[in-house]
Amino acid sequence: MNIVLYVNSFLPSIGGREIVVHHLARALKTLGHKVRVLGPAGWWSQRKTRFEYPVHRWPTLRGLFKDQVGFTQLLLDTTFWGCDVIHAHNTTPTGYTAARLKSIRNFPLVITPHGADIHVIPEIEHGLRLDPIQKPKIDWALQKAELMTAISASVEASLLDAGAPRDKIRKIPNGVDLERFQRPIASDVRRWLQFQEDSQLIVTVGNYHPRKGHEVLIRAMPLILKSEPRARLIIVGRNSGELEPLIRDLGLDGKVKLTGPIDFPAIISENGASQDHSKPDMLAAIYRSSELYVSAGLNEGAEGLSLAVFEAMAAGLPIVATNISGNRDIIQNGKNGFLIPPDNPVQLGEGVLRMLTSDESRTVMGEKAKAFAKKYRWSEIARQYLAVYDEASERST
Repeated sequence: MNIVLYVNSFLPSIGGREIVVHHLARALKTLGHKVRVLGPAGWWSQRKTRFEYPVHRWPTLRGLFKDQVGFTQLLLDTTFWGCDVIHAHNTTPTGYTAARLKSIRNFPLVITPHGADIHVIPEIEHGLRLDPIQKPKIDWALQKAELMTAISASVEASLLDAGAPRDKIRKIPNGVDLERFQRPIASDVRRWLQFQEDSQLIVTVGNYHPRKGHEVLIRAMPLILKSEPRARLIIVGRNSGELEPLIRDLGLDGKVKLTGPIDFPAIISENGASQDHSKPDMLAAIYRSSELYVSAGLNEGAEGLSLAVFEAMAAGLPIVATNISGNRDIIQNGKNGFLIPPDNPVQLGEGVLRMLTSDESRTVMGEKAKAFAKKYRWSEIARQYLAVYDEASERST
């Protein structure tokens, strides 16, 4: 098949959606299909960035009508390079733009929401469906698409809430790059982070947003440190500087490390010959060096299906996660991790301590987490998407 993965943001910008699309493109190509990522900006700034598959970037035309520009770009690209199916990786803008193209080119359209484009959390004004301009576009795109995929039960529920027909929704979870997170550690993470050699590392990964529960996890640290003074928290992701005042107020300087975003090792050399290994894979090293992973999301809909949780499980880490949608899809309480009530620093801290104080529990749960992650290899996930593309093609005829 000639497959278009249609996005409005892509690597080297780091986020769960960008990483998912990268792995899906790579897996589809390995399975023998023609695939390209289409739509991100960076035509000039990323001109030397190369991947294992084509990425068609477009110049940013500031001040012009975004919908019209996006429509024209998609029309030109599919005219020049062809297309058997468009897989849009959000409901808007890409799902909406592709749905408009269907009015003149009846390409099969599959839409995969990834979070804010389908979930709504009114208490924190989170979600594009709360926007009176965006909501009609989302509704229309969902009606026009042949099929939609849901990465979790919460995404499926949000699709239904948005009016998507139940018979057009297919459940396909995110996948995980097992090989990346099971390689031998090549870096001294504790030295890099300026922690003592005997530090007990707790890690969480995600760009900062109040719904992610970073503040709750930080507020749990004094309780954790009281029983386990060697505990250290690592927070990986963009915009985490928002947390610095809280860290200072709680006297946690030196106990909590904000790494900021960590480069994703997907870019290959300019001649396209091999992957660029000039820098160590620090994120994989952090996972492999840590004792456990924490996902502290606050609300139903705060997580779609956390790619970071999958990565941690692939690295053999047990999980302490809040009992919300997304986390419940993959955490088997008491087997590969613990589920904790959301927005409760005391219970979150107690859950972390249950892991830190029992080497045996961590080992057993970590092995079960690794075994669980093996079911989600990207090659298998890509095959599930191919079945959806075939069904979408049949529906569009």
